[in-house]
Amino acid sequence: MIEVNKIKNIVPGEKIYIIFSIMITLGLILGPTLTKSYAAEDSSVEWQLLYIKKDTCGPKDNMDKVYASLTSKYFELYQLENNNYSVNCISESQFKDFQKSENVNLLILIFDQALGKSTLHPNNLDGIYVHSGNDRTINHLLMMCDCSDFSSSYETTLPSWILSHELSHFVLSYKGFSKSDIKMKIHEKQDQYDNCIGTNFDYDKCNEFKIIIRADSSTKNYIMIAPYEPAIGNTLINYAITNSNSELINLQRDLTKMWITNTIDDKAYENTLKHLVNPVTNSTSEDVKLALEFPNGFMIRELSKPTENDWKQYLNPIADKEKSFQSLLSYIPFNLKDPVSESNIEKMPNWFKTRALLWSEKRISDKVFFDGVEHLVRMGTLKLD
Repeated sequence: MIEVNKIKNIVPGEKIYIIFSIMITLGLILGPTLTKSYAAEDSSVEWQLLYIKKDTCGPKDNMDKVYASLTSKYFELYQLENNNYSVNCISESQFKDFQKSENVNLLILIFDQALGKSTLHPNNLDGIYVHSGNDRTINHLLMMCDCSDFSSSYETTLPSWILSHELSHFVLSYKGFSKSDIKMKIHEKQDQYDNCIGTNFDYDKCNEFKIIIRADSSTKNYIMIAPYEPAIGNTLINYAITNSNSELINLQRDLTKMWITNTIDDKAYENTLKHLVNPVTNSTSEDVKLALEFPNGFMIRELSKPTENDWKQYLNPIADKEKSFQSLLSYIPFNLKDPVSESNIEKMPNWFKTRALLWSEKRISDKVFFDGVEHLVRMGTLKLD
């Protein structure tokens, strides 16, 4: 190795070459460590929206672009980095040949009114949110109808409201919130708004529950549910602990050192990490009614508001509702049948062990460490339920 004081006597060209060589050597040594340590930083959502029509799409069909613009702007309100994979208007027959890209985290399917009446409406649904697997970064689906009941003054019948409602379910799920929180926090917000407009004569006080967004290439204002504030930004981890020298932080550093040296096992350390995560809301009987559990996932259903039955419903009742629901499930592009094997769930990945070691030695910030903990939750490694 060349001593630093000898570099002064080297000609400029050779000096640059030696410094460059040293930088490459350090990169080879530290590169893998840094890569593993910060491998979980990318939290950008890749999403794809398909507007599906009962018949073929025409040149004037542009609702796919409208809903895509609303989706992008709504994600921005949640401070969620996102990229639109592609937006298309396709026919029902074309969808049968559709193959979802592995890069897409969230697939959004919006049915036109004709298709919505044959898929969602027979099941008394305005929309559904579905997730499959333990890893919250992948396998998300949203289905809804581009339908409106203009005979009602309730804005919850508007498609833009349903879209934002389902997107909020997704955001909480993607960020690692517990299943009970994913289901109940948005429905509680919905109920608050319904009660407000149903009982409050001062309608302006109800505006805190909604927002107005104007889509690109449209002059129309769209009403959407206001985002759930605790999910805005990176708030799953308890960032109220801002003092790096607090007793809790110092205790967690000591526990991390014990884990790194195998004094405590993974399970014990996982339990200590849960104290850094916001409290979990317990599910209720109402919660169970709003969701269907699968061996490998769950579904949250948005039930349509009660409406007066017309004569067509009496003359042409749905003979087989189970068959109708199975037809709806055929639109889900991932597996919901086989349970996830525990052996397939990654336990304390190497990149997090590297990050934990650096944090215990105060070589990286609390936020970088907490970001790693949050990613463990999103991957299903650290369970909140």
